[in-house]
Amino acid sequence: MPDVTLLIGSTILTAVEAAGVAGPAGFALSSTTIAGVSAATVVGTAAIIGVSIGLQYALNNPDVPKPENGAIPLKQAIPPRQRGYWINRLSGNYMLFLAAGNDSQDVIAFHSGRIESVIQVYLHDQPVNTTPVITDGAAVSVIPPGGDQFDGVTLQVFFGSDTQSVYGIISSPVTSGIWTTDFHGRGIAALCMVCPQTADPTVFTQKYPQRLPLPSVVANCAPIWDPRDVAQTLAATASWKASDNPILQLIDYLTEPDGGMGEDRDIILPPAALAQLMVEADLCDQIVGGVKRYTSAGWYQFDNAPENIINKILATCDGWLAESGDGSLVLTIGVYREPTDPPITAAHILGYSVRYGGTDEEAINQLIVSYTNPALGYVTDQIDAVRDEDAIALAGIVRSKPLDLPWVQIAAQAERLAERAMLRLNPAMSGTLITTLYGMRYLGKRWVKVQFPSVRGLEDCVVEIQDRAQVDLLAGRVTFNWTLVDTTALAALDA
Repeated sequence: MPDVTLLIGSTILTAVEAAGVAGPAGFALSSTTIAGVSAATVVGTAAIIGVSIGLQYALNNPDVPKPENGAIPLKQAIPPRQRGYWINRLSGNYMLFLAAGNDSQDVIAFHSGRIESVIQVYLHDQPVNTTPVITDGAAVSVIPPGGDQFDGVTLQVFFGSDTQSVYGIISSPVTSGIWTTDFHGRGIAALCMVCPQTADPTVFTQKYPQRLPLPSVVANCAPIWDPRDVAQTLAATASWKASDNPILQLIDYLTEPDGGMGEDRDIILPPAALAQLMVEADLCDQIVGGVKRYTSAGWYQFDNAPENIINKILATCDGWLAESGDGSLVLTIGVYREPTDPPITAAHILGYSVRYGGTDEEAINQLIVSYTNPALGYVTDQIDAVRDEDAIALAGIVRSKPLDLPWVQIAAQAERLAERAMLRLNPAMSGTLITTLYGMRYLGKRWVKVQFPSVRGLEDCVVEIQDRAQVDLLAGRVTFNWTLVDTTALAALDA
């Protein structure tokens, strides 16, 4: 955590101890707190705990490249690098765009860092086959999909190793000395393309009916570490594999120094936190309706805000991400589990606010859900609208909201996520709870039991923590924003 945060935390702690403020039973400010975490650590790292809920964020359509943006190569003097997880269709930025002699030569950088494989090549929106199949650094010929179209087009794809040299079909002799052996492209996956020219306009239009091809590839993108795989080791990146698991992708993004956040793995993911994340990773991989419960596939540019990328990943699994009291990360995916901690009771509650439902104008009873459809060439597509028919009948009007899930590539998964989002949009109750410092034991908990007989609806229920929990040690208070959980409906969705 930032040093300034630790300084502020220590200052608050000193003031609290000087004032003689006592915590709840089992909570000693001068020694240990919940789960043996020091009070200085709790104050320094969790004075304000932020909670990130991916589906909630997906409803706001943040600015991250749309999947179809990966189909067209661009010309830009100093472009941002881009990186992806799992299977994506990617083009990129021209490093060379040249007509020399009788041929056209192009070099396009499409991925920062190593990729695992290339599955398909597109020229314009036409998928094409090659002979032989594409491997790292091998020159291949495009098989004409019909007639003379793309006849003679040659490709070469470099997978982005740290030892490669992007030099082959694009070389010094064919570029009049412009492209030399000095152009290595190390650590950058790149596509080279040579298109033979023709002096006969009739032949040209047969070969290139849409003019010179705009290439893109469907690639298995960045290999990432899976702690569950005994064949993989953290130090040997060559043993890593591309993965569709959103938890593994999030770990990689948070800790990747080049293009990620570069966080210290030992600080944010101590052994206990990593073990908890692997439980969530296993839940994502469980088969539901013939497919994995939650998968994630998408790409980003290095100039995108980290919170946008994190929440794109979280949106694929209804992920709930928070920081626990010891500064480590806690992530809970959208599979409801009954809370095991003791409930918050009247003995712990200092104040509260409650809102029953919402106004008719605020109610959302239909979600227009978009996702990425591989069958259409990795472009944005829609599933049938997810509707709350009872709410529509009661209101007599349809009130829609878009739900953007570009990192989801399975229609059934998009539908399940939309149903979970619908439950969160119109809670029967929501509000705020202000507790004693006993409430600190719930930092990092998504679902919390409440037994508060004084308030109708909170007599014996489960709430979901929203937004952020605020810890005020001087006042001896913890404040939670919450919504009431329909446990029956959630259990039905999980089933």
